[in-house]
Amino acid sequence: MDRSHGWGVRPGVRFAALLIVVATTGTALAHPPPEPEEEREQRPAVEYSTWFRLAMGMRPHEIEAAARATTPPPTRRGQDTAYEVALGGDVTIGAALHENLRVGPWFEIRGLRTAFAGGEVVLQRVPKKLDMFLYDGEGVLALRAGANAEHVTAQIAYGYLAPWNLFRRHTGDTRYMIGVRFVASYTRGISDPGDWIATIGLETEPVGAIRYLLGIRSWY
Repeated sequence: MDRSHGWGVRPGVRFAALLIVVATTGTALAHPPPEPEEEREQRPAVEYSTWFRLAMGMRPHEIEAAARATTPPPTRRGQDTAYEVALGGDVTIGAALHENLRVGPWFEIRGLRTAFAGGEVVLQRVPKKLDMFLYDGEGVLALRAGANAEHVTAQIAYGYLAPWNLFRRHTGDTRYMIGVRFVASYTRGISDPGDWIATIGLETEPVGAIRYLLGIRSWY
């Protein structure tokens, strides 16, 4: 009698244990374990950077003013090689995606006489690890739009991003960032869309890039 009762109970116990395993497994799948501390580290509220940009591209062939006054401009213009040298900077604040999607203003001075200002959207950690100059950094994608009194401009930049100081954990509310990025830029006149320039080049924070390249730890 006891033996038959014992055999009758065991399937029920096994079934209950199976339900517990299934329930806990489902919970684990629905709520994966938390990411490691380094993965969950939040960025500072404010990040800022400066850069030097050197680019090359094309622009319409210039038509002399006297020729424009006597004859209408041609429907198609030739193109000349163009160069851009610029100094710029930006400030971003976190908007979403653990502060990796950021927005903020940017400015740029081209040729030491023409200034532009506008806004940008920056997506960081694309990919989350990108090594250059033998140091760990990350990928960054930036979309910019801006203008001045005579021209509008747009830029797309992609490349390498890293904090100024790589050797200690950052704890402040602001952080200076450096890097090297490819930049494609298009600018045209507001009143004359035929007045345009399109370039592609590199932008970098020169002091940080030289320091990384030469491994000068005293500058950190």
